[in-house]
Amino acid sequence: MHKSILSWTLIIASFLLLQCSSDESEQQNKTQKSDQASETGIALKYSTPDEWVQEKPSSSMRKAQYRWPGVDGAEDAEMAVFFFPGAGGSVKMNLNRWYGQFKQPDGGSTAAKAEEKTIDVDGLDVTVVYVTGTFLKSKSMMMGGPKEEKKNYAMLAAIVETEKAPWFLKATGPQKTIDHWRPEFQEFVKTFHF
Repeated sequence: MHKSILSWTLIIASFLLLQCSSDESEQQNKTQKSDQASETGIALKYSTPDEWVQEKPSSSMRKAQYRWPGVDGAEDAEMAVFFFPGAGGSVKMNLNRWYGQFKQPDGGSTAAKAEEKTIDVDGLDVTVVYVTGTFLKSKSMMMGGPKEEKKNYAMLAAIVETEKAPWFLKATGPQKTIDHWRPEFQEFVKTFHF
C-alpha cells in the first residue's frame, strides 16, 4: 500500500512539473525581449504582438529586428532595436536625424509635422514619434551616401531614456502598413521594463 501511494505521488509530481515547464515555455514565447543584454548587463524587456515576425538582425548594431506584415497590398515594415552603451546621443539629436531621413511633398519641415509625445512607462521616460513623407532610404551603410526615395512612407519610433544610454526602437515602412500596426505599437510601448 505504501509503495502504491509513493508511486502515485511521483506520477502526480512529474505531471505537475511537466505542466509548469510547458506553461513557462509558452509564457517565454509570448514575451519577446531584446536578443542580447547590453554590455552593461541591462536589457530592455517587452512583449510583442504575435503577428510581428522576429528576424535575425541584419547588422551587429541591432539588438533585435522585427518584420510587420504588410496590409492591403503594401509591403512589410521593419522595426529595429538599438542600444549603444555610453553613447547614442540625446533624444532631440536622434529625432532631428530621423526627421532628416524624410522629406515632405510640399517641401515643408518634417520636424514641424511630426507627432511627438513623451510618456511615462514603468518609471521610464519614453518619447514616441510618428512621421510621414518620402523616406530617404540609404543605399549603403555610409553616412551621406546615395538614397532611394520611398514615397508614402512612415516612421513610428520610441526612445527609452535610461541612466546608461537610450534604447531606440524604430519602425519604417509604407504608411498603410505602419498605420495598421500603430495601435499595436502603442500597446507594445506600454510593456517596456527592465
